[in-house]
Amino acid sequence: MKVMAGAVCVGLLLSGCSAGQSSDATKVVYWSEFNKGEPLQLVIQEMIDTFESENPDITVEANWAGRDVLTKLQAAVQAGTPVDIVDQSNDRILTAVVDNGLAVKLDDYLQEPSYGKSSGAWLDDFTPGSLEAFATSDGTFMIPRESYISGLWYNVDMLADAGIEPSATGTTWDQFLDDLDALAKKNPDVSPLGADASIDFYNNWWFSYLAVRVAGLEAFQNAAHDPTGEGWRQPAFLQAAQMLRDLQDKGYFQDGYQGSVYPAMQSQWANSEVAMFLNGAWIPNEVGPQAPDDFHMDVFAFPNVDGGLGNDLVEYWSNAWAVLNIGEQSDAAVKFLQFATAPDKGGKMLTDAGFPVPIQGAATPPEFAGQDKILASYTTMEQRGGLQGEAAYSTDVYNLCNDPFFLGDTAPEEFIDCLATEGAKYWSANPQ
Repeated sequence: MKVMAGAVCVGLLLSGCSAGQSSDATKVVYWSEFNKGEPLQLVIQEMIDTFESENPDITVEANWAGRDVLTKLQAAVQAGTPVDIVDQSNDRILTAVVDNGLAVKLDDYLQEPSYGKSSGAWLDDFTPGSLEAFATSDGTFMIPRESYISGLWYNVDMLADAGIEPSATGTTWDQFLDDLDALAKKNPDVSPLGADASIDFYNNWWFSYLAVRVAGLEAFQNAAHDPTGEGWRQPAFLQAAQMLRDLQDKGYFQDGYQGSVYPAMQSQWANSEVAMFLNGAWIPNEVGPQAPDDFHMDVFAFPNVDGGLGNDLVEYWSNAWAVLNIGEQSDAAVKFLQFATAPDKGGKMLTDAGFPVPIQGAATPPEFAGQDKILASYTTMEQRGGLQGEAAYSTDVYNLCNDPFFLGDTAPEEFIDCLATEGAKYWSANPQ
């Protein structure tokens, strides 16, 4: 942060001091999910520094609050502390900020010219559908920064050595099983699949995708919201659970995956001890730095299921910004976000740092070429078909039942019974 000349640096929000700005500068207060030193924190700090140099009448005061920034924001709201911008994943901003009436509606701002322009509209800086993907029926309250999908991340050279060259889209479940079998035979000392089972929302990825593929997205969502819980007892969901158990029973996951603590398996993948794993498109930036220089990675969409009702769907989400109505500088806050998403300003800073952004004309980092191909032809859905954003249900029902199932402690039938039984209990205590 830069503060007014002659001021003293004190308090929670301070991240640094420099002189030279006007004493009547407008101060935008920005609370971020990142900690100092993280790759995206460094990029955003560069944005702030450049923005302030171009706009000496505005300072941006950054609080690098960490992943529990939205919890800290609740205390700020109660204390009447002004905060103008917050960032986090779109699902968390939706539930903690937008749904609680704390976000500024941005539709009128999006009709304004983008940063440094005198004509056109800011909304035209974004790729088609990217703003709409995170909007609500009431309008646009979030600005996506980097956007991600999930899929099967794989060691390109290892699969090629086994005669496997996945297409980014269109892989079928039967093809996938054949590929896993080929990998197991070609490299018996390498695990075809990997998992760090210490993270519940990693564990539920497999069943979520399989359930959506087999039953369809609407049926999946309806089952989760069935007040009787009985929707989970449809044969399609048991089929999905049995398909996952089949992978486990065949030993495709690495030995001891149940006790693997994040990011242990990811390190195994970077060291060519695991061939592929299901995860989000932050993987190139998260795992890439620890991989050898000659390690080649790519991603393909979660396989389609023959006769499935939810094929060609892909999770799509974003780390996003929201402008808060508890702040005092909405116009200046929006100006900073317009700078941060301008293709030749903040957008370029993000792509130069290797992050995928939903901005028109932005360069695609090579590790994300597969993501672009998938988004070009697949229909997007929310994380875990929308359940990721329903934190209470996920904790009290979905993950409660899925964790012991993914760890192999319960059978598919027991898992489905748990979802139905615990779902009924949850909705009885929390009527819709």
